[in-house]
Amino acid sequence: MAKSYKMQAFKNGLKFSCQNAIRENKIKLIVCLVLVLASICAGVVVAVKAKNAYELGRLQDINLQSFYDGFALSSSAFFLRCFSLFLNLAILTALAFAPKLSFLAYILFGYRAYLFGLNFSLIIIFYGIGSIFTAVVIVLPCQMVTLLFLILYFLILTCINQNAKKYGYCETNKFVFILAGFLILIALNLIETLLLIFLNGKVIMVI
Repeated sequence: MAKSYKMQAFKNGLKFSCQNAIRENKIKLIVCLVLVLASICAGVVVAVKAKNAYELGRLQDINLQSFYDGFALSSSAFFLRCFSLFLNLAILTALAFAPKLSFLAYILFGYRAYLFGLNFSLIIIFYGIGSIFTAVVIVLPCQMVTLLFLILYFLILTCINQNAKKYGYCETNKFVFILAGFLILIALNLIETLLLIFLNGKVIMVI
């Protein structure tokens, strides 16, 4: 009974935190979305205009050729992407508690969006029509959902921390919220990996 009450209280607090954060940060959310779209477009332009797209692909954190050769469906790729996402979330968590450095979060969002646009385009350039299904149906929605989650996570946690400082308490347990963030990222990564396996995808990005 006590556990059920605590869970319900957490859900109610989380719902309030999400609604409050979105309501108070509409302008920031719009700025983030515009930044993301601009960065994605920049990545696409760089990939399309690159004189040596293959060499550009090799300069990524993980050579795209390696993913096309089967590394994308391995457990190593899954854990490598988890590490990348966890590092991003850890940075955003730290920045949420350091308001003066919050501008760095926007740089991170822009950088991830740029890499997404770049790698998304390189996949299609390298592997042609055969990669379009994987890129558009799997990679595009999964990566966009992940990026949107990171943005909302940062804005909500920042709002929770500000309320805690202002009123001496917060409606949501910060530790549980952060833990939930990491668990959701694992779930998103797992869903993308399973989609690639079951839909016979051949490539995936590590960004």
